[in-house]
Amino acid sequence: MTGAWSITAVADQDTDTAAAILELLRDYNKQFIGRAPFGPFQLAARDPAGCLIGGLLGEWRSYWLHVDILVIAEPYRRTGLGSALMAEAERATREKKYRGIFLDTFEFQAPRFYEKLGYTRFGCIQNYSDGHDRHFYEKRL
Repeated sequence: MTGAWSITAVADQDTDTAAAILELLRDYNKQFIGRAPFGPFQLAARDPAGCLIGGLLGEWRSYWLHVDILVIAEPYRRTGLGSALMAEAERATREKKYRGIFLDTFEFQAPRFYEKLGYTRFGCIQNYSDGHDRHFYEKRL
């Protein structure tokens, strides 16, 4: 069916089409890894007054947790909050009996932080953005 198609951008608000694209992938993958779960995982950290001071955003993907964002407000860095958020992510991953967690980070962000938590670097894109390398980590649980 070469040439019997059209390609259009999907609008941000068109969540139905985005969901249908994901279903196409899940349907294909089913023959290899079963109907793997997919969905959001989100944690928020707040101070005693209820103000947001950090959080973790990720997705469950094929029996793994992908951590997309881990951020801590400057005054709360190096207080153990990042480790606590990652520990909660690991706890949730273990509770689901999933394989592990994977993530990426720039060299100016937190590679040594993840290494101290037992994550193993499995790849790097050198000069990913403006001379900065992007590192990829995993931790099997």
